[in-house]
Amino acid sequence: MENIKILYADDEARIRKMVKDFLTKHGIILIEACDGQEAIDKFFSEKDIKLVILDIMMPRVDGWEVCRTIRRESDVPIMMLTAKTDERDELLGFELGIDEYITKPFSLKILLARIDAVLRRAGGLEPNLIEVGGIVLDESAHEVRVDNTPVELSVKEYELLSYFIMN
Repeated sequence: MENIKILYADDEARIRKMVKDFLTKHGIILIEACDGQEAIDKFFSEKDIKLVILDIMMPRVDGWEVCRTIRRESDVPIMMLTAKTDERDELLGFELGIDEYITKPFSLKILLARIDAVLRRAGGLEPNLIEVGGIVLDESAHEVRVDNTPVELSVKEYELLSYFIMN
């Protein structure tokens, strides 16, 4: 996920910093917005944004309206990252065209995995394949094939195989 540009809008500076620090360590370029209006302005002024992550409850313009505004012009994947846990909110998000809904508190590792999955589904990530002999390691999907046959591996087995192939 090197150099993937993501717009993240949340009015809570502490959460924005935590997300930014984590995602930038993984090669993501994070563009921050502290309210919905700033998110709209940055979305339309920046180039090559591959994903938008929105909080719902923000000043000036809420996340729902940001989503509506972006959807009128773009099919970029949108994720909601919010404290709103009500089923009606989640359903509204999917009706508006979001791709993922994550509630706070959340795991940064799970957030990264969901970003990866959404981008893969949207075609925003190139598969990262490593081939050695008859073994193909797909780092994007965390899948292994031997002679074009999928192989089920535990997480630890996958990590070990990946380590041995890379070294």
